[in-house]
Amino acid sequence: MSIFKTAQSGEVKTQQVKKEGCRVTLSVEASPELVTKSFQNAAVQVQSRAQMQGFRAGKVPLDLVKQNFAGHIKERALDLTVKAAINAAITDAKLDAVAVPTLTKADFMNFAEGKAFPFEIAVDVAPEFEVKDYKGIEIAKKPETATEQDVAENLNRVLDANARLESAAEGAVIDDKCYAVIHYSGKRNGTDDYKLSADSELVDMSAPQTMPGLAEGIKGLKKGDVKDIETKEGNDTISYHVTVDDIKNKIVPALDDSFAKDMGFDTLDALKAKVKESLDEEAKQNARRDEVAQIENHLVKMNQFDLPQSLVEEYTESSLNNFVRSMTQLKPEQLTADQKKAFEERIRPSVEKDLRIGYIVHAIAKKENLEATEADWKAELDKSIAANSQNKEDEKKIKAFFNERKAHILATLSERKVFDFIKEQAKYK
Repeated sequence: MSIFKTAQSGEVKTQQVKKEGCRVTLSVEASPELVTKSFQNAAVQVQSRAQMQGFRAGKVPLDLVKQNFAGHIKERALDLTVKAAINAAITDAKLDAVAVPTLTKADFMNFAEGKAFPFEIAVDVAPEFEVKDYKGIEIAKKPETATEQDVAENLNRVLDANARLESAAEGAVIDDKCYAVIHYSGKRNGTDDYKLSADSELVDMSAPQTMPGLAEGIKGLKKGDVKDIETKEGNDTISYHVTVDDIKNKIVPALDDSFAKDMGFDTLDALKAKVKESLDEEAKQNARRDEVAQIENHLVKMNQFDLPQSLVEEYTESSLNNFVRSMTQLKPEQLTADQKKAFEERIRPSVEKDLRIGYIVHAIAKKENLEATEADWKAELDKSIAANSQNKEDEKKIKAFFNERKAHILATLSERKVFDFIKEQAKYK
């Protein structure tokens, strides 16, 4: 059975009709010879699966197959013709296609054996542009070490996280610094509303509240006090019947050696040193991310070009699906048209930016001869094995991973080279 993926020389005529952005429209004509060959291949393929009474499956004579399965043969021949012609057309036109071409114009009624078949396709291609303004970028350098104030603020957060609540002394009143334990029932416009009721609710009097007028209304009350509170929310009248169960104060531990020991350190100085070390590493990582962000923003601003819309749509759809699955309780197919549109509008700018940066980085790598090599890939593999392998089995898994992800790893290494190059050429301030 003869199966072909592309046409032979002379079997396809190709002409570019127009080019708009990254979309090229081609006029394609499959020759009578190619169409005939497609019909012959289609008949053989249909024969291999054909079933008729009196014959074993796949053993029906070809003449009978052509007589009884003409529609199937024509459908299959059309598919073979179009695919073969498209492959040849893209090669002839020397196009760097980034997505499956789309058939945009064809007269299927006139598709017949021994007759030329013309049609048009739209092909999305990689953008053509001259990358520029990537040398001498001005970068505002962020500090890579934490300040004493950063350390103090972090320690205060640690202290606050380890604070405990203690019941206030007898006779204490609710103020804007304590915690009030209350139970209450509420009404909206005289009607009971379960949303305005709670049992043993702990109210942080220093924090913003969601219940209108409740926190303000209980200020000055003591443990055991009962009060009716009335307030307004828009045009509604809200009323509460409140009982104070307890009043608590937050007790923050002292920052001393004893607290440090509770946290697993010998001394307070040792705790402070560890906090400083962690914050320094965090500052260093933030500074590096900020450098990359400044470079990316500059490259995108200075290199504007059209993007293949089929890739934008594909990546937007993929990002939308991942976002919906991870950040909501919905499935992508459950979204309404308005919801999907809203998500796409939020996601598309990020998709376009990432896609644009990818093309820019690739262009710089090619222009400056910074593409990662086989030797770079091997060095990265050896580095990973040295850092993560403890036995032969670990080494085997790492090698398998690197081989499976070779193209991605090479692209990542190229990107790293490009950003290192840009940083070396940058002007820091």
